[in-house]
Amino acid sequence: MKKDNTKYYLTLPAAFLLIGTTIVPILYMLYTSLFRLDPVVFNKTWPFVGLQNFIDLFTKDPMFWSSLRRTLTFLIYTVTPQIFVGLFLAALLYREFKGKRFVQTILLFPILATPIVVAMVWKYFFDFDTGFLNVFLQKIGLQPQPWLSTRGLPLFANIPFVGSWLVNKFNLTYAFRTIVFVNFWQWTPFCFLVLYSGMTSLPAEVYEAAGIDGASGWQAFRHITLPLLKRIIWAVVFIRVIDCLKVYAQIWVLFGNAESTRVINIHLYTLGFTTSEYGMTSALGVVIIMLISLFVGITIKLGGKKDA
Repeated sequence: MKKDNTKYYLTLPAAFLLIGTTIVPILYMLYTSLFRLDPVVFNKTWPFVGLQNFIDLFTKDPMFWSSLRRTLTFLIYTVTPQIFVGLFLAALLYREFKGKRFVQTILLFPILATPIVVAMVWKYFFDFDTGFLNVFLQKIGLQPQPWLSTRGLPLFANIPFVGSWLVNKFNLTYAFRTIVFVNFWQWTPFCFLVLYSGMTSLPAEVYEAAGIDGASGWQAFRHITLPLLKRIIWAVVFIRVIDCLKVYAQIWVLFGNAESTRVINIHLYTLGFTTSEYGMTSALGVVIIMLISLFVGITIKLGGKKDA
């Protein structure tokens, strides 16, 4: 009997679109990273420099290492609490109670808006003079806070001897806390939604058996829910890691290319459109792709690891 290949032919348009919008640009970026691109002679022959753009990026670009460290810090500050809070909300709303559907609906509102709109709303809320938060604080007799400033957080900045070091090394500033909070506010509901869906799909018989054996709620959660949700949790981590490594819109709307909040994607834009170092910018793009691939590989390996 002749094999029907229609289903493969139907995927060709999508495959060509994917190749044209991802593979081709990536290969072109890799190619241009090996040349010295001059905007004045952009249509002429480019001098081949090999890996010199990468060397210049690592040694001569003063913002590369700081933006990379800031990106990794942002990744830790956002993904970790989102997973824990999302899991907590999923466990909390797993039980039936009055108003549960309403609470679930409210929780999902943040992920319905685009990141730019969310950032614009929170920028207005955080404004020092007219923002809702500072107006509210003044109404109840408290001092307004510089939410959008680059000042260090007093809790850490005022520590003798090491305060300024902590602020600089761990990005403990008002501005960085703001971008972490905005990202947390929008995407924690996504973590909750996926984890809650996974939790509702777990077999009820296992919990009934655990209840008969006298297991408490915490013991059932620790020894049954968490192991069964392991792959789903790692799937959420996988998605959020990729999203946080690609973050751009929210930070740009709130602070532009300010150095105190310049993650590596913001630095990519700044390097390309303010210094016109296109070859070095392509090299930075290759480094970002390698970084994302590394984190994706680590996440997949950890998520696919079987329990002993």
